[in-house]
Amino acid sequence: MVKLKLISLLLFLSLPAWSLDNLRSISALEDTITRDLNLILKKANLTGYISYDHIYEYGDYAKVACNKGRIKLKIYSLSKEWSSTFYFALQKLGFLFPHPRWQISPEKEELTKYCGKKFEWKPALKYRGFHFHTLHPNEWVHGFLQDSPEIAIDTIRWLARNQQNVFDLSLLRMPSEDIYKKLKEPFKLAKSFGIHAGISLGLAYHQQNSFKLVSILGSFSDDISRREIARNLANLLENIDISYLNIETGTSKFTSVNFDRTLKWMNQIAKVTKKKNVKVMVKAHISTNQNNKKFGNYNFLAAHADSEVGVLAHTVFYYSLNDPSAPMYGNKNFSKMRDFMLKENEKRRTWFSPETSYFIAMDIGLPLYFTEYLRARAEDMKFIHKNKIEGQLTFTTGQENGYWFFDWTVTLLNNLEYKFDPLIGARLLGEEPKLLQKHIDFQNKHFTKNSLSSVITFQNMADELFPEHKIHKRVLIKNLMEEKSQVENQIYRLANAINETPSVEGIKNPEIKTMLEITYLRLEHALLVRKAILSNMKSNIKKAKRIRKKAEILMEEFITKFERYPKAKIFETQSNLTSYQWGYGYTAKKLHHWRREEQKIKRENFSAFYMSVFDPLDILF
Repeated sequence: MVKLKLISLLLFLSLPAWSLDNLRSISALEDTITRDLNLILKKANLTGYISYDHIYEYGDYAKVACNKGRIKLKIYSLSKEWSSTFYFALQKLGFLFPHPRWQISPEKEELTKYCGKKFEWKPALKYRGFHFHTLHPNEWVHGFLQDSPEIAIDTIRWLARNQQNVFDLSLLRMPSEDIYKKLKEPFKLAKSFGIHAGISLGLAYHQQNSFKLVSILGSFSDDISRREIARNLANLLENIDISYLNIETGTSKFTSVNFDRTLKWMNQIAKVTKKKNVKVMVKAHISTNQNNKKFGNYNFLAAHADSEVGVLAHTVFYYSLNDPSAPMYGNKNFSKMRDFMLKENEKRRTWFSPETSYFIAMDIGLPLYFTEYLRARAEDMKFIHKNKIEGQLTFTTGQENGYWFFDWTVTLLNNLEYKFDPLIGARLLGEEPKLLQKHIDFQNKHFTKNSLSSVITFQNMADELFPEHKIHKRVLIKNLMEEKSQVENQIYRLANAINETPSVEGIKNPEIKTMLEITYLRLEHALLVRKAILSNMKSNIKKAKRIRKKAEILMEEFITKFERYPKAKIFETQSNLTSYQWGYGYTAKKLHHWRREEQKIKRENFSAFYMSVFDPLDILF
């Protein structure tokens, strides 16, 4: 016992400063884990075949004991997060959970080969999980805030089974009593799994129906805003059992509040939350158009706040922190965010928040399937682990359209045994890694280094209304119509890419295969649309339409086979709490943005409102 205490003390003293100030103490309950194991075994037709003992000894490892045709997992751990060791052992036995509603189970005969094996759990990060971005119209809006609580429960179980220990979601404007009621059970379940639950909300964030602490009037007044924060925050903390707050600053991604007032708000919130043993994280956006002589970039304002204020360094789309080019929101790349994160990590709690889906006419809602997410997230995970960033909160819009593969891979990358392998998910699914590596290499060369991502993705309303501060650097269609040399350049790059497109034959997973097929059809579609600008408009648009129809058929077949959330109406128009009265898969099913691009050229109508599915008033106010 003395030796154990000495080891614990030495480990404690060797930790960096931020590690001494953990999130509140919670622990997985054995009853919860046992019930979940029973659910897993029932689904695998292995009821009663596997059991476990949690042994309170130093280690974080599991041993597989076999006796009389049964398996017992002996989990050695003093950690309150011992359940991650347990679920890692299940993963090593062959139980995989790529999607909240998809379990892969081993055959009973396969399990005997693990008798006597030992599996050690070594996470890359202390805190690892997801921000479910419910400002977008996804399954989690329905699961956590509307009419399908079973989706929330499935999601919590998916987090636990994949060794994740933090998550949050964006609160939307709705009666507070409804929020408290709907979040009570899923947050209680998360806590019993040893998972830290948080909520994301705005200070004065008026964008996308976000729940906010400060009214429009209050954002102009120190006194009014101080009282509103005190009242609204007290109500939230009294009624929602959380470990941390994820705060959005400004009135939108592009517009700031008074810098000094915002700083006061951050410090006020930190004082209140500290008394409740709740941490506060302030999200640092990647936009570049809000600057002040005294404080610099508004998004980095938390650097001037009390050390109790943590920062959540946020990057967008599939680019990595170290990609030389990431032309988003006026940035050349993400080096400023990277350097900000590293600097703040020395002073305060600092987490990284990259995306695995970017809803705004860039990927999941098109649909385009970017294997670049695998490369970038693996590179970033390795980088932040090396630089002792304690946590990652991956931003995700949804997991349909095959995007579960990116989110699941992120969970696997948190495991040091897998050595930050971008293809670890593919290997576990039985794919041939070399085949998928060809797609990663191809997309990195053409979509990223040769900048084709700006050509095959689509301009959205923000790009068209604010061309000087586009979400992604691109040439707008109306400018292409005027600058023929730009069209010729894009045609040349598209043709080169099409000539080098790797085959999807040999990819076993039908979801990944279909999504890649659709992505490469978009290359052909984009080429024909641009040829139509130069000559034979009617003929080339007709050919482009045929390519689109081919992709539509693939998409319809995909939905018929793989839609997992029919109650959430991901692929339909729908009434929901967000600013978008349709699911994120609706525009993917209809290939709406493909058709809009055709029609803009055919009709020479370049209005931001032409065929737009976005309601700017609802989004902004």
